[in-house]
Amino acid sequence: MTEQISQRTLTVLLGLAVFLTLSVLCSLLLVLGTGGPGASAAAFTLLLGGILMLLILLRYRKYGYRPGPALLAVVIGCAGALLAILGVLTLGLAWADVNPATYTYQVTVTGLENYTGGPVTDILLPLPLREGEMIFSEEDLEGQRVGAWKTLFAETPKGRMLAFQTMERDLSDISATFGSPAEKYFLIDDITRESFSPVVAEAPAGYTRWAFGTGDVQNVTTLVRLDEGIRPKTSDAGPIVIHLRITAGGGRLHGITGEKYQVEVYEAIPPGVTGFVPVKAQVARFGDAGIVPVRDTR
Repeated sequence: MTEQISQRTLTVLLGLAVFLTLSVLCSLLLVLGTGGPGASAAAFTLLLGGILMLLILLRYRKYGYRPGPALLAVVIGCAGALLAILGVLTLGLAWADVNPATYTYQVTVTGLENYTGGPVTDILLPLPLREGEMIFSEEDLEGQRVGAWKTLFAETPKGRMLAFQTMERDLSDISATFGSPAEKYFLIDDITRESFSPVVAEAPAGYTRWAFGTGDVQNVTTLVRLDEGIRPKTSDAGPIVIHLRITAGGGRLHGITGEKYQVEVYEAIPPGVTGFVPVKAQVARFGDAGIVPVRDTR
């Protein structure tokens, strides 16, 4: 003789059957869609779950158990399935929330209209790096026309740099923005991963203009190079002002938002200074109140 199954056991089994059937059914439809394999898998799940629930209810009737607990089990199973589905939806939306960070490199060199150059004049500027790797490819930067200047890469004893080259004797200012590199960065959350090439241990030359207000801003030393053939047209030519800006950040990865930073070189180089010049790259973060300098705690 078969042992009678208790009402509690049947009630628990019914609740689990309802919960699993609805949870698996909705998950399959969400993941696989309502057509093709998704519809077939959902139909099979519904059939299997329905048969299991029918068998449990038939046992209820056979043993003469009160229907109240069975009804409660169905309600609890439905509520549990709803919560599970909402959880899956929330996690799924967060996981799918992926947007690349912005990454731009702005180059401005002013005051050049007061200077002349040689037959070929080169101005070398640092390249943006991320964890020691170039942000922009050669296709992103090389061969661009910026007024009378063209861009190319220059291999130097200090490392690879971005060169602006012209054959015009009367020099003109430079203004260029490079953005949307082919490589996408989805989460920028540590400014120490962003840098320039090259980074040197030399002391800065002392021509820095502070981009973020004070002198205690976190910074690294990089290099620029002015062609030795650059000469002022007059005695009051004024400085050559080099302003470089990396803007990086704002990306989202699986619902997590990265930081947004600026790294700036802002130097006023006086007449007569040529060759390699050590300069400061200053660091700031975008905060609720705008751009906030990252303080140097060393």
